[in-house]
Amino acid sequence: MQKTPASVSFEMEVSAKLNQLIDWTIEHSPKDKHHLTYGDFSEMRTLFNKVACGLSPAKEGLKPEDGGAQYIAVTPAPWP
Repeated sequence: MQKTPASVSFEMEVSAKLNQLIDWTIEHSPKDKHHLTYGDFSEMRTLFNKVACGLSPAKEGLKPEDGGAQYIAVTPAPWP
């Protein structure tokens, strides 16, 4: 699937805004006990990049009302 210029532009804008937010958070966080670093935001950055690229985040472990799977097959398929 080829990306359109609009989707690439959106992905770049999401990434830029996320980086601005991370910069602001690190700059304005209280530095009394824990100093925030870019590494503290790596998991969030990965998730945002997946969402910006059109990939849905993993919904495992969520209740159906929270966006998880409505039906989970727990019975194994019969042997052919």
